[in-house]
Amino acid sequence: MKTRRLFIFIALAFFTFKASAQRMFAADKHTSACSYYGEAITGDINAYTADPAAEKVVKNILSVIGLRPNFQLRAANVPNAAAVLLNSKRYILYNPKFMNEINSATGSEWAAISILAHEIGHHLNGHTLDKVGSRPETELEADEFSGFVLRKMGASLKDAQAVMGLIASLKGSHSHPAKKDRLVYIAAGWNNAGESSTNNSDVADASINKPAIVERPQVMQKPQSAIMSYSKPKAVSKTTKVNASKPETIIEDNFVASYAYFEADPKGKYYITMKGNLVQLDNNTVYMIGRLSQSNKAGYELMLSDKQYNYMYIGNGGVIVNGAGKRVGHLEAR
Repeated sequence: MKTRRLFIFIALAFFTFKASAQRMFAADKHTSACSYYGEAITGDINAYTADPAAEKVVKNILSVIGLRPNFQLRAANVPNAAAVLLNSKRYILYNPKFMNEINSATGSEWAAISILAHEIGHHLNGHTLDKVGSRPETELEADEFSGFVLRKMGASLKDAQAVMGLIASLKGSHSHPAKKDRLVYIAAGWNNAGESSTNNSDVADASINKPAIVERPQVMQKPQSAIMSYSKPKAVSKTTKVNASKPETIIEDNFVASYAYFEADPKGKYYITMKGNLVQLDNNTVYMIGRLSQSNKAGYELMLSDKQYNYMYIGNGGVIVNGAGKRVGHLEAR
């Protein structure tokens, strides 16, 4: 309870600062942006130093997943909030007036925190690097991240979904999904946080299953992995039955892009699939471990991540390193 009160206090402090006290930081055009509402950000962006209380909110969001920021936070003349590339640097931009208004409209101190968490999710998942901007699949990933961190910070599912329930469109668009899908992904992230202290209404609302993208052969998430930690994840599909005398037949040539080897599990059979998933073959069953995507860290083009937001990075020659840069494995071409 003390932790939750602390976060709420910080949120309240965040929305009472005076924008007029800030100094101009930059004025330039962005090269890529994922905006919260999906509207285009046109013209010059005038960015100002963020209030210390806002910086504290971001620090608390990142602290619950043990990461350092790969972006800078700035107040700006954006319509609401956005993750952008500005002069080849990553920023989270927010409109102080909008943040005040959305907190009042929802009646929840968590409202603006969830928006910042959503935008942070875009940067951590590398969504701004392709210079495409907002699109439904990346918005859902950011929604899931928001639900995950808000629960870690002490928010209820109702708190985590408050903003989306108010402002999301019932129908999807070319850039943003429909409200029902976004609420489902927030609930999925909230569930993945794995806390046991929930009330009955939270459990009922969060029990909606997130749509799963399943590739052949069918896979399920592995309850425990020697290379990436999980907290009782749900299976995404049923176990595939195969001939025990020929376990290799479950992994077909057109399914595998490369082989993965990890020092923590030298005898394990790991693969990167053609769709960019990291899977493990164990006891004739294929388990989903994580996925390959664009890196959120300078110096690396690709990274591996799981639903608990653990990250590993692919270096030169296929070397796999952890967040501290220590080698933990390598990839080999098929």
